[in-house]
Amino acid sequence: MKTKYLSALLVTGAITLGTSPAMADSSDTPQLNFSCQVTEGVPTTVAQPVGSEEKLPIFHWNDEALSLKSSSSPQQLCNSVSEKLEDYSAQGYDLSQISFIGTEQAGLPVICANTAGGPECSKVLLTLGAAEQPAIVANDVVTAILDQSLQTDKEVYQDRGVQSTSYQVNFWQLLGLNTKFFGK
Repeated sequence: MKTKYLSALLVTGAITLGTSPAMADSSDTPQLNFSCQVTEGVPTTVAQPVGSEEKLPIFHWNDEALSLKSSSSPQQLCNSVSEKLEDYSAQGYDLSQISFIGTEQAGLPVICANTAGGPECSKVLLTLGAAEQPAIVANDVVTAILDQSLQTDKEVYQDRGVQSTSYQVNFWQLLGLNTKFFGK
């Protein structure tokens, strides 16, 4: 009877010891906070490393880019997308290789994020109103709202007749952070 309990204790101890180094290493992971801030009168989604004053603008939610494409106000969109990116980061996704994509899903234009590369959406950030050419509308909107400094690595994909525009962003490099990341 005592050996049964001792065996269970040894297995639990081995599992704990085996996972401790990975858990300890995760404290080295740069953490980002996302928030909505008004910059020059425009609601702007920004990324900010925890404990730093440096902020990186991501999306500028200006009326011109969004007119007739969304029933939500620029402030509402900024708050919603900032919250989704905050959740994405908190879930441990490796944002060092995130893409922002304008594409079509279920016949609607969407702006989404993906950390795996390619044109697939892993996190829908925003669904726009119905349009005759949803992929073109989404591509135009992502290009219009994404900060110009983040538009250097652009890829255009064609999949099943749908064109998607993707912008690859490396937050760690742009913010001068450690690129070593242990996450999903």
